[in-house]
Amino acid sequence: MRIYWILLLLLPCFSNAQLLLNVVTEEWVPYNFTNEKGEIVGRATKKVREVLDAADVQYEIRSYPWARSMKLAQSNKNTMIYSIYRTQERENLFQWACPLLNPVKEYLFKLRTRDDIHIESLEDAKKYTISLVRGSVSHEYLLEMGFKNGVNLDLTADPSASPRKLLARRADFIITTEYTAYERMRELGHPYELLEAVHEVKNANERRACMAFSKDTNAKLVSRIRKALAEHNTRFIGP
Repeated sequence: MRIYWILLLLLPCFSNAQLLLNVVTEEWVPYNFTNEKGEIVGRATKKVREVLDAADVQYEIRSYPWARSMKLAQSNKNTMIYSIYRTQERENLFQWACPLLNPVKEYLFKLRTRDDIHIESLEDAKKYTISLVRGSVSHEYLLEMGFKNGVNLDLTADPSASPRKLLARRADFIITTEYTAYERMRELGHPYELLEAVHEVKNANERRACMAFSKDTNAKLVSRIRKALAEHNTRFIGP
């Protein structure tokens, strides 16, 4: 009988020790992406691993198309997603740990040879087609600004598809960071100089990427990770 009560008291300890955090992300060079060895790496991934290790968390990281990662992070218990922008629309969908990354500038890019494209504002871009990832923060923002799916927005689940469409002139613009644009062009075997940044999307640039947890994620686990992230951000400057 005494053994029974001892095991009963120790059960929560065993449960916490076996708790696994499922971490999901997307392919977003240079922040989170899969390298040639099949490993998920990148600047944000490095920081995520450091924070989770400091919080003494067992975890597995997997990369999916953004829409699928978002669905998993909203519906599955003990699941975390990164790098995700904290917006008003997403605020109540998750438990948050911020910031993971400092703001990064995003631009509308066109082919430098497209002399037929002229814009002076984001509103002018509605006359053209922008290719981007479905469900991304840029997609949400452009919808808020009056852009329409299938009219001036070409949506994809594969981030590498947008620059391919731009090169094939099946889209007029892509929206991304300078570094990501450079890496995508390098992967496709083309020089970055083929692109021209024509408009800074300032609203997206003001936001910081975060780590976010499903509403059903263990509260004590989230608290430990928030503490570890805060300590990491105190020790280091930048992402």
